Amino acid sequence: MPEMGQAQPGAASAIAVWPKRDQDAFERGQQELDSFSCDALSYTSDDLVHLTLEIFIALGFPNKVNISVMKLKKFILCVRTCMFDNPYHNWFHAFDVTQTTYCLAIKSGMHQTLSDVELFALIVSALCHDLEHPGVNNPFLVASRSDLATLYNDRSVLENHHCCRAFQLILHSEIQLLSEFSGQDYTLFRTAVLSNILATDMARHGDYTTKLKRLTEASTPLEDRQIDSQFAMEVIIKCADTSNVLKPFAIAKKWAMRVTDEFFLQGDKERANSMPLTPMCDRTSQGRVALQKGFVDFVIGPFYKLVGDAMPGLKEGFFLLWQNREAWNQYDDQRLLEELGDDY
Repeated sequence: MPEMGQAQPGAASAIAVWPKRDQDAFERGQQELDSFSCDALSYTSDDLVHLTLEIFIALGFPNKVNISVMKLKKFILCVRTCMFDNPYHNWFHAFDVTQTTYCLAIKSGMHQTLSDVELFALIVSALCHDLEHPGVNNPFLVASRSDLATLYNDRSVLENHHCCRAFQLILHSEIQLLSEFSGQDYTLFRTAVLSNILATDMARHGDYTTKLKRLTEASTPLEDRQIDSQFAMEVIIKCADTSNVLKPFAIAKKWAMRVTDEFFLQGDKERANSMPLTPMCDRTSQGRVALQKGFVDFVIGPFYKLVGDAMPGLKEGFFLLWQNREAWNQYDDQRLLEELGDDY
């Protein structure tokens, strides 16, 4: 597995060459784009570049927002280049969240209710939501007194950085993705993208759970149960960002290995720098399977239940969450490692 936080070549070099398409892989991906069965880890990096463009095209972009295909291609390539080679937060994760966001937008019907600018912003948000993720979390960045924490005043450090880098790419002189947008459309797009990416900060997870509870309580008047488009986008991207647990178990297992690899690498850094050890990052005491069970039982399971109640079109798509949770009961770390080996 790759070491944490290794960058690919600079963004400027990414603009030059659009890769050749593997037609067999592309056609397989096309069939899976609107399904939770799409396994990003079964494709090459170049395959995912083509499939990312296909997601935009399937939604009618870039024509709907008067952007050239060439500009969109340049943008996609630059996003790929700005994803570091972490075990989990990498280009494959960026695509996975983008594809799942597309899938959830279709299943919920949001692809028909959002404006063109909002829908474009939703997909761009998903693609850019982890730009230049260094493979450690916000508390680590704050505790280590990192430059990023200083820059963003210890508040949603990673998410603010992802937003900043997204718009630096969008406005790059060799891309100028939104050069044809009116001032009004640019403001709408920017507001949506910033809000969507900032929503992925898990420190704010409780706020979303509280609001969803209020929206779904029987005592809440019907007129107060309506979900506005911005909140709906934020919920969708939060779901997509944590959606490994919704995928077929063979896929979910691979992502479970990758995310715990990254957690444990952070723990190694904490130990090496005499920092307090984050419990979930301590490879000497924390179990991979136990982390998955706890995440579903106490964090994301209750959240998905509320989302299903608030957005009924998504409820059916969440059934694998509970099947996977039952499957984890048959596993311990040894079995997981024996089954996957280095094949993840």
